[in-house]
Amino acid sequence: MIDLMYTTLTRLSWPCLRILPWTRLRKGKEIKGRTEERFGKTNTPRPQGKIIWIHAASNGEALSALPLVNYLINLPSAPTILMTTMTVTAASLITQRTNSDNVIHQFIPYDHPAWIKRFHAHWSPDMVVWIESELWPNHLKAIQSLKVPAVLLNARLSDKSLHRWHHASQWFRNLMNTFTIILAQTERDKNNIESLGVTNVSVKGNLKDLSLPLPFDEFALQDLKNCIGKRPTLLYASTHDPEEEAACEIHSKLKAKFPDLLTIIVPRHPKRGHDIALTCKNNGYDVALRSLKMSPQIATDIYIADTLGELGVFYSLCSITFIGNSLGCKPGGGHNLLEPAWFDCAIVSGDDLHNFSVLAQEMPEVNACKIIHDKNDLYTTLKVLLEDIALQNTLASNALKYVASKQESGLKEIIKAIQPSCKSAGLL
Repeated sequence: MIDLMYTTLTRLSWPCLRILPWTRLRKGKEIKGRTEERFGKTNTPRPQGKIIWIHAASNGEALSALPLVNYLINLPSAPTILMTTMTVTAASLITQRTNSDNVIHQFIPYDHPAWIKRFHAHWSPDMVVWIESELWPNHLKAIQSLKVPAVLLNARLSDKSLHRWHHASQWFRNLMNTFTIILAQTERDKNNIESLGVTNVSVKGNLKDLSLPLPFDEFALQDLKNCIGKRPTLLYASTHDPEEEAACEIHSKLKAKFPDLLTIIVPRHPKRGHDIALTCKNNGYDVALRSLKMSPQIATDIYIADTLGELGVFYSLCSITFIGNSLGCKPGGGHNLLEPAWFDCAIVSGDDLHNFSVLAQEMPEVNACKIIHDKNDLYTTLKVLLEDIALQNTLASNALKYVASKQESGLKEIIKAIQPSCKSAGLL
């Protein structure tokens, strides 16, 4: 009954869905000339041979998929990888990070049966891999009808979502039956999914642990190094409100000890850059905005890097970094602590890390990061790190060892788990 109601409502909603891409286009959330992909249409011909369809909704999922993509395109059958995403930024990341002619990007169609049917008729994938994505019922029903191996990687089910799905557990099981293999992120996710009656679930590693080092522009890095010189520098990466306010308060306290300190803030959402700058200026700080092509000067207190795709530059630039979305903010839950680990960073994070619970437990155990509990704790930790270069180096070295080990072992486990599906699809 629920399934029928959902399908009927999506069929009736097509007039609203038809205008949605044009509304998003005006906001910069679509790419001109590619809006028809939302309705299953494309100007890209289907290549000959095997196709593996990988859906990674947004930035984190897209980046986490890259090591797997590198493995799959080198299979004996030389398949083409069709990668779909929902967001423009994820599409941009895939274009930047994949140079192979065997990788094609498309925007995933909206969850309307007719548009999904058109998409499948054109691409006719031989295997489907969904990564940590929303469960779109019409898409999953259509995948079932393809009768090809389908795998769900990095599956998540929070306690809150579990409570909601309890009222539609049969529908949930039917949707999850799309997948022959389900790899959950954590044991908690596995237990939550299994509590709704799904049986083919295991934990074999987290794709987000396998992300390759972020790319960065060497020229941009050198330019920033020339501007900053030997000034002590703190990086606040992927921040959310009110973490920027905490960064400003801590900057004020630390300036007494380190008068030439430079604080760099990279907000998770660059559009907030101007609002953050205004707040900092109102508190008496000299502020520079990267989106305005400004560079940090000798008098600059706060440098706001409100641009996309440059986090690798700032991880390379700074030896101490705080990772945001982890200290008294919404939505909370943290961001990936392994990204800065590749760059010899001494890593600090707040204790709200429910999205990365395994890393939150394992990394402090091997002295690969510091977990703090409030603003005062953050101030004290950053002060100690600025004073103690040996401690900085130890944290950074341990983090690099941890991420390298995590990637090697995790990728092997995931590949081993999906190999039966690859064989079934004729890819091996």
